Amino acid sequence: MNLFPGFMTRYRDSQNESAVDAYIQIAKEAGLSPATMALSWCYHREHVCSTIIGATSLSQLDENVKAYDVKLDDAVLEKIHKVYQRYTDPTKAY
Repeated sequence: MNLFPGFMTRYRDSQNESAVDAYIQIAKEAGLSPATMALSWCYHREHVCSTIIGATSLSQLDENVKAYDVKLDDAVLEKIHKVYQRYTDPTKAY
């Protein structure tokens, strides 16, 4: 992190962790893993053509593929949108 001065500056003292925690909470409340929620959101966005998954085990691959069949309800989508509005660019330190 210190090899290239200034490289990590945008991530230190940012709101990344708060944004991630908020999305994890939404997933938990919906009974989903964060990965399933995120992939479901991506799979069902009109403007997203593809997703890149990083499964390193068969169980992760299975979860990632099954996320395609998960439909997020309007309440979950609204919560996701509110978090997005709050943390539009969480890498900026405010």
